[in-house]
Order: sequence, then structure tokens, then C-alpha cells
Amino acid sequence: MHCQLTRDRSVAHVLWTAGWAVFFLAGCANSDSDVSGVQADEAQPGQTVINGTFRYSERGVILHELQAAEMRREEHGNAEVSEDVVEVRNGFDLFIGGDALEHEAHMRAEWATLDEKNLRLIAKHAVTLENAEGDILETEYLVWSEDSNRVWTNRPVTIRTEDGVIFGEGLESDARFETYRIIKPRGEMVLEGAELR
Repeated sequence: MHCQLTRDRSVAHVLWTAGWAVFFLAGCANSDSDVSGVQADEAQPGQTVINGTFRYSERGVILHELQAAEMRREEHGNAEVSEDVVEVRNGFDLFIGGDALEHEAHMRAEWATLDEKNLRLIAKHAVTLENAEGDILETEYLVWSEDSNRVWTNRPVTIRTEDGVIFGEGLESDARFETYRIIKPRGEMVLEGAELR
């Protein structure tokens, strides 16, 4: 009789434990958005690269090359939407339309943020952009967008060419700084064939 009671008691204990487990598991289901929200709030580990060179290519042809003193990737967003942003610190060189040896334009600045997914870079502090003709743009803020093939700024600009210097309040250009429009230009240039008086 004692053995029978023990066996009944253990069966009842197992059923009682299983019932509570089902209750807790049913009450603990999370949707993907709930999990994504929690993951977005948690600090994600970052990556840091010192003195890195990154080449962006298509079908084996190098389109752009980025040389950075320091790059730090911070992972943001959630499982549904990635918002990875790379911060470039302590100076960089971006070679547009090729690599460091052969390119169509060369950008240099102290700091930038890079959206690698869309290849959009926002450069700040001592920004210069030089085209193949040797024209040099100087500004404190410049946006380069690979997908729209252009650069622009709404900040003061200085453009140095072999013909002179132009100042302005903003600029829009193709990404290679070949065809550009200066907003509110001012300054003096010597036009080829013109006589000075």
C-alpha cells in the first residue's frame, strides 16, 4: 500500500509540475517586434579598425577606396531594420572613381560618418575635394552620395583653380567634382584670353 501511494504521489507531482510549466510557457511568448525592441535598447558591441583600407568594387573594378586612421562601427536598429553607422575619426582619404593610385577625385577630412549600406558619407572639419583637373574645394561640411553620384554642402566654400579663387555659400556637384554649381558665389577669376585693366 505504501508503494502505491508513493507512485500516485509522484504521478500527481509530475502532472502538477507539467501544468505549471505549460502555464508559464504560454504566458511567456514574445513577438518578433517585442524581442527586436529589447535588442534595440541593449548596447551592441562595436568594432574598431585602426589604419584600415577599404575598397568598394563592382564586377572586379574598384569604384572607391577609403583609407581611414580609425573607423568605429556602432550597431543600432533591431532585427527588422539595421542602422549600422561607421564613424571615421582622426582623418581619412576617400578616392572616388578608382583607388589611391588612379582615381577621378580625392576627398580628405578629419571626421566623417559613413552609411555603408547606401554609401553615403558626411565629412566634417577641414574637408577638401580635388578633381582630376586640380581644382580644390575647401569647406567644413560636405555630403558625398554614391547612389546619386553627387556631393553638396550648404556651408561656406572656397574653390581654388588655376584661374583664381571663388568663394560661395554652398555648392552642388557631381561626385567627381567635374561639373559644379556654386551657390551665392563671390570672388575674382582671371578668364582665359581676357585682358586685365
